[in-house]
Order: sequence, then C-alpha cells, then structure tokens
Amino acid sequence: MKHTVIAAVALLLATLTACGSSADTSQPKSDHAAVQAPVKKAKPSATKTPAQKDCGPSRGDVITWSKVPGLPDSAQFLGGFNPGTCRSTFDDLPNESPTQAGYCTLAAWARDNPGYDADARPAKRPRKVQVAVGPGC
Repeated sequence: MKHTVIAAVALLLATLTACGSSADTSQPKSDHAAVQAPVKKAKPSATKTPAQKDCGPSRGDVITWSKVPGLPDSAQFLGGFNPGTCRSTFDDLPNESPTQAGYCTLAAWARDNPGYDADARPAKRPRKVQVAVGPGC
C-alpha cells in the first residue's frame, strides 16, 4: 500500500509539473519549483509468501490418505506445512482429522512414495506413514 501511495504521489507531481510547463505563465516561479522537487521512487520489492518469509525451507509434499465409512478410500497431496501458521502438516493433521468410528487419516512423505496416484479410487495406503489419526486405522 505504501508503494502504491508513493507511486500515486509521483504521478500527481509529474502531471502538475507537465501542467506548469505549459503556456500558462500566471504561476509564480517559486510555486513551479516546489512542484518539481525531487521525488524518491519506490523500489519494487519481491513479494514473499509466508512460507518463504517465515517458515523456512520445506521438506517436500505430504500424501494424506483417508478412509471414510461408505466411501472409497481417497488421497491427496498437501504441502509440508501450513503457510498461515508455519506448522508442519504432520503436526496439524491430528487436530483437523475426523476421529469418529471407522475413520482413518494417514500421512506420509510423497518422496517416500514415488509414483503414488492420489487420483485412484480406491486409493492405496501410502508407505512409510508418519502420522495415523482415527480408530479406523
């Protein structure tokens, strides 16, 4: 927002300077000089996501596998951490997974499961499980 305001002020000053240099000579010279005062341009800064800025390097993607009563087993790939909190996916999973009878959520590193097909139905259980949540496991 700060950079946007600075850019808007610079544009306004450039417009006023251009207007002041026209054939209109009714303005005193001292006002014209004030309009042409040097303006520091904002340097563009690289936009960083919370992951880049606060969370450090990621160890890779995580596969989460889910068993829900009455549905085919399913899986999905997730990032290695929650970018909003910088908590590990493995740390957040127990708080975010269902724990009712018959439910199971497993999590494993994707790099430990090369070629894993998360779109398969039913999805295969991943190997080298790091976290298991639920009584259906």
